[in-house]
Amino acid sequence: MPEPTRATVVTDDGAHLAVYTDGDPHAAVTVVLSHGYLMTADTWRLQTRSLAASGYRVVRYDQRAHGHSGPGEEPASVERLGADLAHVITAASPRGPIVLAGHSLGGMALLSLAVRDPHLVLDRRPRIALISTSCTRAAFAPGYSPRHWAKAVARAAYAYPICWLPAAADQVRRRLSVKNCWALRPDDTRPLGPPPPCRQAIHRTPTKPVGDLWRSLRAHDLRGALHGIADLHDRVEILTGELDDMIPLAQTQQLARELPNARLHTPVPRAGHRLPSDKHGHAAVTALLARLCAASQPAPLSLRAIA
Repeated sequence: MPEPTRATVVTDDGAHLAVYTDGDPHAAVTVVLSHGYLMTADTWRLQTRSLAASGYRVVRYDQRAHGHSGPGEEPASVERLGADLAHVITAASPRGPIVLAGHSLGGMALLSLAVRDPHLVLDRRPRIALISTSCTRAAFAPGYSPRHWAKAVARAAYAYPICWLPAAADQVRRRLSVKNCWALRPDDTRPLGPPPPCRQAIHRTPTKPVGDLWRSLRAHDLRGALHGIADLHDRVEILTGELDDMIPLAQTQQLARELPNARLHTPVPRAGHRLPSDKHGHAAVTALLARLCAASQPAPLSLRAIA
């Protein structure tokens, strides 16, 4: 796949967001992809390759404090990421049909955008894919099995230092092998080009914004506030993996109840949380986005005239 065109979008609080564009710059439909916590825009590489080859324009970006994007002046939060998404849409796709897709934290940012700026959503009337995401707070234990409680202990083990001892965590991170996903290498320089792999999502990011974002995830709750997206009726689709142990099925079902007109898909068999890159789930995500893009294509002029 050819390297994407890379640009920088500067937000109102000074964050420099790395934005990557693939596909035909004159395509009739643009799809904007928003990734999850401790990931980068690279999580969408399989969907990007397929959609760009099908003639669509694909815009993906590194969330603030992830990948090539800086943290900005405001504390990182789900609400702030929703505002960032508005900046990306305005800068990279100010007009024309759009498809918006958010995975995990990216889906929460999309939901936050709909609450923060409902007119943008209602005026553009995008088709929306909410993938492995939730309208309620992140949980330490996604279930009650011994495996889930083991995961809860592991999450608590890293959540405490990143939230309450960020300076000490930075000192430890500087001593980790560069191959470790938590290693901190703030002076590392990378050439302009594609987004870094997800395992390098926070190599250049101090711990404090990572902790700020985790605290925000733990307080996230948009129940009763999603009127902007609910008013899009059947233009919203919800997809998750059968074995997702980050956003359990109960939270996906809660989201569907908040959006009663949305289409809730059957969970993808054997697929986990990282659905866009999951070996059992990536094809379902690609097919969903392709269908939403095809449905967003403007009708031929002759058909519009008849209508």
